Amino acid sequence: MCFGLASATALWLVGCQSPMARTPEQALRESMIAAHRAHLSAVSSAQVVELSRVPSDVESELSDDRRAELDGMSGMSAYKDRGQDFGPDLQGINDETGVKLSLQEAVALAVKNNLDLKVARMTPAISESRITQAKAVFDATFFTNINYSKLDTPQPGGFVPGLSGNTKREDVQLSTGIRKPLISGGQITVQADLNRNEAVPSVFGVPKFYDSDVLVNLQQPLLRNFGSDINRSNIVLSQNDRMAEAQLLRQRLLDVAARVEQGYWGLVFAHHQLLIRTRLLERSTHDRDRLIERRGYDASPVEITEANSFVELHRADVIRARADVRNASDQLKRLINSPSLPLADETLIMTVDLPTDEPIRFSLLDMVTTALRHRPEMQIALLDIKDASVRQRVADNARLPLLNLAAVAQFNGVAIGNGQEAFGELGEGDFIDYILGAQFEMPIGNRQAQGLYRQRQLERRATALVYQRQGQDVVLEVKTALRNVQTSYELIGATRAARRAAADSLRAIEVQEASGVALTPQFLINQKLSTQERLADAEVQEAQALTDYHNAIARLYQATGTLLERNNIEFRIEPGSE
Repeated sequence: MCFGLASATALWLVGCQSPMARTPEQALRESMIAAHRAHLSAVSSAQVVELSRVPSDVESELSDDRRAELDGMSGMSAYKDRGQDFGPDLQGINDETGVKLSLQEAVALAVKNNLDLKVARMTPAISESRITQAKAVFDATFFTNINYSKLDTPQPGGFVPGLSGNTKREDVQLSTGIRKPLISGGQITVQADLNRNEAVPSVFGVPKFYDSDVLVNLQQPLLRNFGSDINRSNIVLSQNDRMAEAQLLRQRLLDVAARVEQGYWGLVFAHHQLLIRTRLLERSTHDRDRLIERRGYDASPVEITEANSFVELHRADVIRARADVRNASDQLKRLINSPSLPLADETLIMTVDLPTDEPIRFSLLDMVTTALRHRPEMQIALLDIKDASVRQRVADNARLPLLNLAAVAQFNGVAIGNGQEAFGELGEGDFIDYILGAQFEMPIGNRQAQGLYRQRQLERRATALVYQRQGQDVVLEVKTALRNVQTSYELIGATRAARRAAADSLRAIEVQEASGVALTPQFLINQKLSTQERLADAEVQEAQALTDYHNAIARLYQATGTLLERNNIEFRIEPGSE
């Protein structure tokens, strides 16, 4: 139920609303989600899809034993027990140990220590202080004033004995009280005054007396600037700003978590690429040395030189791969900013997790719905609508005429003896003053207020359109992320088949060598060295596809706004105090 209460000195308006009622902003969000679900249901029928890929012809012709043999000589599983040579660091030290770190640990360290996040965490606290400042407008103010005057005024003599001639006057005035702004827009003041008056000569027949009074003053607007919604608008805007800053912090958390995952898998790829390039260098060096042993027999200087070019090019690739590992390690160290892994130190991060090609299951309908509900950008856009609604309501109120009520009640007392006796007279209630006043004001035309209200209306409509556009951007990001996941998953199959085909070709050459078939130097150069290089390139492409797949999954969870939950990171927005 809703109640209204009016009195001679105050006017209060209390609005009641069901706790189950939805705000216009919530209704807008639900209507957008319903619209997207309606469109998507017609396309996807709410089906859950599992990633799949078409088997290649190469894979279909390989037996399980042959596939296991090829995976033993190439691919990520072929390097699991192999050490790495990173070369000397910037301090001239060649340390192959490093610090082992899992993906979960890397994300947790970044969330705790990342400098960008430390800066971002300060912003909601700053917004909280602005809320306090906005609420401080309604704080009560204690005031005290004291005035002393002593006058000695020469005057000509007159006809009234005792009241003519020179006058002396000494006054002491003390005023104290409390002034409190009201959320209704008014102000109430309770004030006590004590005056000591001494005059010679005196028209009252006594040279000295005390008068006191207690005053209650209420000033209240009845139209313009009336109501808690209007006068608490700055508080609401500050609270919305705090919520928006919290959502921006969540957005930065999502961004940092995604960058850490991408940096981690990038480091995994860099490590694996170094292993691939190192093995290629070893293979090409071994075959080059075999050609050198056949110098003067059937290997010409041109063929040896050509083999040397293979070796040196592969050595250059190893040098680049070593630098890539150190650069990727430093990039990840900068993101996680761990005290135990300072960026200036040359200690390498050794990855623990390996990428897999486990297919994921998803529903486009559920992904889009989740993103619309959880993306920080959507929450911020809703808060912008709320801010625009508050400003529109304030501008609407500003169009009203100015009608202010002033009511004063003053209790008076007087005594000759002292101030205490004067205050004692107040309790009798014999002398009470009542003053009522009203002020009305209306600009002719009122164009400024009308123009501002029109501006706020357009801004409110614009924020609703921005929210809808943001929703489209979110849907597009989710769909693009899903396609990237699907594409990278299919690329894993294609690059793996190419890698196994190249490994099978190299295996056939090695089988020929093992069976005693004489291979000419030209065959070694044109076939074996080229096949080794082709196999290494195929291994790199497969490792890149696996890395891209995991990065695409991270971006998908970032697009749906659930990457923090995926990494077991809890994010809570504490409501501001009312």
